[in-house]
Amino acid sequence: MLTPRQIVVATLLGLLVALCAWGRIPRHWVALGIAIALLATGCLSPTQFLEGVDWDVIGLVLGMSIMTAYLELSGAMDLAARALLKRVASPRLLLFTLLMAAGCVSIALENVSVTLLFAPIGTRIAGAVGLDVVYTVVGVALASNLAGSATMIGDPPAIITAGYFNLAFTDFIVYRGRPSMFFYTLAAMILACLSISLSAPRSPAFDKNRVTSVGNEGVPTLRNVDRLFVLETLAFLSVKIALLSVRHVIRIPLSLAAAVAVGGTSMARLAHRDVDSVRKALREGLDWRVALFLVGVFSLSKAFQVQGLAKLLATWMLSFAGADLFATTTMLVWVSVLASAFIDNVPYTATMLPVVSYMASRLHLDPVLLAWAMLLGTTLGGNLTYIGASANVVAVRLLEKKGLRVSFLDFLRVSSLFNTVSVVSGWLMYELVWGFL
Repeated sequence: MLTPRQIVVATLLGLLVALCAWGRIPRHWVALGIAIALLATGCLSPTQFLEGVDWDVIGLVLGMSIMTAYLELSGAMDLAARALLKRVASPRLLLFTLLMAAGCVSIALENVSVTLLFAPIGTRIAGAVGLDVVYTVVGVALASNLAGSATMIGDPPAIITAGYFNLAFTDFIVYRGRPSMFFYTLAAMILACLSISLSAPRSPAFDKNRVTSVGNEGVPTLRNVDRLFVLETLAFLSVKIALLSVRHVIRIPLSLAAAVAVGGTSMARLAHRDVDSVRKALREGLDWRVALFLVGVFSLSKAFQVQGLAKLLATWMLSFAGADLFATTTMLVWVSVLASAFIDNVPYTATMLPVVSYMASRLHLDPVLLAWAMLLGTTLGGNLTYIGASANVVAVRLLEKKGLRVSFLDFLRVSSLFNTVSVVSGWLMYELVWGFL
């Protein structure tokens, strides 16, 4: 029997999904209303609210948004798009290459950063070859989210899981002599990126007359590029990436690494008396709407954890699956898919790890085997909606800045195929390796 507060949290979760799907009320105001309701009903205390909102991720999103604005203003994205267009002739192969590149980079770099870096390149490529820009930009976010579980440093859920069970880096590649998360994730990523590349429609607004020929490829004419501006921006971006790569060693937050890059680039521009670029980057990058939406999503995820709904979910799973390993792991994968589609994967993972350990002890199993199933469902399944992952929220907001409104259903049209292919392929590989012990 659910408690009154559990009913309130479940209702508010359904309300968030319904209002986002309806689309008549801006999603950031919906999310703010949800957060206020959670506080007003006592489902979250002010302290729990402050703990639940990942302010570090929000700081990273804003910082990287500013860096993306600098990259666009400098012309770096035009150069990257032109280089890719010159080397790959087929539009669909271009899209596949872009998505795979985003996925591979996100193995070592945080997903939001990857989305903010690759989305502008995708926008230019889509415009050049006439692909639907929504498929391209959303595809970048989906690919970057998917690759996070390939290694223990690729995504917060993987990092949390590795720390909880004291896993080594190599355990994500080979565990107990068998292929591990790296192989399941890589296979799922290849197949999912291929599915999006083959299904992406042509843009109805594409006009071949706007494209000029450079060599034999249709590459848009580039505006003048300030190469010094490009070099300065890329240099400070490289510093940011280096800091993120070693941040667990030197113990710095995500937002500090982004702040170093933004501060360095801004100072360099001011030294050249380019005040206009600094103003434009800050105006475009400081997006309070995406920050407000993330605050609401994080607070709802925290309430889901605090009110014990995840543990109720685990008890329900055990009652259905019994002692059968295949049934238990299959249920863990697919329940995690559904949960992470609407709940941020960081608090969900943190909540479910003790539950996974409890389930493993009841079944006399290695808890890591069940953790792999949960992690697969969480990372591969969080792509279904833009609510379940911060990178998806960022992708939708980037498209809105370009004047393209992406509704809840519009996102589902792109993500459903990607999500289905990735989850089914990853789940089948996992079960072939571990599901029949």
